[in-house]
Amino acid sequence: MEKKKHRQLYFKLFWTYTIIALFIVTILTIYFIYISRRHTLESHQEEMERIAEGAVQYIEDTQETADYLYQDLYRSSSELEDLLAYFKLQPEEYQKWSLDRYSASSSLTYKGIYNFITEAFEAYKELEKVELIGYNDFRMTQCYPEKIFHPGKDGRRKVTAFQNENYGEKGKLVYIKEIRNPNTMASEGCIIFTFDGEKEFEKIRNDSQYTGLGVQFEEKKSVFEETGEKDWRMQIQKGSYSVKKETQGKYTVYTFLNEKAASMLSASSLCTILGVAVLVMAAGIVSIGYYVRRFTGRVDAILDAMNQVTTGDLQVRIDIQNRRDELDMVAGHFNDMCEKLNLYINKSYLAEIEKKNAQMQALQSQINPHFLYNTLEAIRMKAICNGDREVGKMLYSMVTLFRSQLKETDIITLGQELDYGKQYLELFEYRYSGIFQSEVCCEPELLSLPVIKFVLQPVLENYFVHGIDRGREDNFVRIWAERQEEKLVLYVQDNGCGMKEEDIRERNRQLCENRRDMEEKASIGLNNVNRRIKAVYGEEYGISIEAAQPRGLLVKATIKIEEGKAHEESHVSGR
Repeated sequence: MEKKKHRQLYFKLFWTYTIIALFIVTILTIYFIYISRRHTLESHQEEMERIAEGAVQYIEDTQETADYLYQDLYRSSSELEDLLAYFKLQPEEYQKWSLDRYSASSSLTYKGIYNFITEAFEAYKELEKVELIGYNDFRMTQCYPEKIFHPGKDGRRKVTAFQNENYGEKGKLVYIKEIRNPNTMASEGCIIFTFDGEKEFEKIRNDSQYTGLGVQFEEKKSVFEETGEKDWRMQIQKGSYSVKKETQGKYTVYTFLNEKAASMLSASSLCTILGVAVLVMAAGIVSIGYYVRRFTGRVDAILDAMNQVTTGDLQVRIDIQNRRDELDMVAGHFNDMCEKLNLYINKSYLAEIEKKNAQMQALQSQINPHFLYNTLEAIRMKAICNGDREVGKMLYSMVTLFRSQLKETDIITLGQELDYGKQYLELFEYRYSGIFQSEVCCEPELLSLPVIKFVLQPVLENYFVHGIDRGREDNFVRIWAERQEEKLVLYVQDNGCGMKEEDIRERNRQLCENRRDMEEKASIGLNNVNRRIKAVYGEEYGISIEAAQPRGLLVKATIKIEEGKAHEESHVSGR
């Protein structure tokens, strides 16, 4: 049944992750298809822009060419004069006039209209035809490359079409320029430049599959039409095409793009995207199966270990794979639990016996202090009766210190702590009579602040063990306190032997790191006080050491102010 549940977990996780992966891959595939179609459409739209710009540019170039030839004709007075004569005179008269004019000229070549047109054909290959029409008799001459001229045709129809703005031709770009006599400004005729349009527009379109090109004259007559579909005008009205319209002179360029067809992906692109999606999905399923199998295997190991514990086997341990995940945490806690449970079972009887012994010792410890207090008090009274008051004072200070160690609560007032320090100093004043003095100072408003007890006594003891110089008579210790915002700082300054600067730095580093000194006894010394302060108030508080001036040490104990924790009044006043 348990194995079946394990397999249920495997399949549940496997299919859950597989469905999630399938959903993600499907969404990504749809997204990539959408992006690919969008890029494809954008590329076709760029192609449509290119075709439109090319067609407009070609129309602009031919128009500039016609304007240039027209202006160039006016710049050559000889050729313009020949053209005006050609319009006014009959063919025989014009031929005689031109021969006479050539005979009178010193030039080897005759600068006439035919020469002008021949040079125009040589310079501009896209120029297909030039027509000359005189308004005097509407005689029209058609000129072609290779010096082909057809004079004597009737140009009335052309002129009428020109006047009605209906002179556009299928597959041609036509530009009509009026020829005026520069002396009278009268219109003598016109010159018509015809450029190839069919071949050039077809070349510009470049067989685009989805972009169509249409050029119209005055939006009335079709010049060029190649859209890929015959009913493109109807499709435009239906909105099936995106249309770009640009006008250059009398010609309008239309470019059309069937966006729906242009955004379709090719079969190879679609197969590539779907193939990659299938490969990613297959790799994902294999990865999911591998991951879920490893995961459920670790879960099975934990469940098997738990089953062994239920049979009483506490020696079982789970291998921790150092993945730093929750299963490793469960395995670690399980191993710790088994170890502790085994120790607890092995030591349960010994712990019960030790508990009973501790209870007996606690009852006995309640009797011993009373006996010691009464004994010391009897000795003190005997000394006073014998007139030895100095011994009596020493015994009183000793009894007070001993009572405070055993009976006072852990939190006392600053006044009480200073009292204990003063009593301790008085004992050593008796011991080192004549070579040692002390002073205790404190502002009255600070005496009621709560502190942990026995902060000062280990510091003073450290001085009498390591700092006092018995060969001098000016040994001195000063204790004072001050408030710094939310902190209470106790200072103990002496003029003793002091320490080297490097020793002070090392000692402060140990105190800051709250590291236990291996040579120090468990309950004595600065480290003990430092650990107690940090344990009660936090890591930012504790003991620090500085070099005193001119000599000795200055020990600072920084304590957090927590008013209201001590309820006993102080018995020390500041001096």
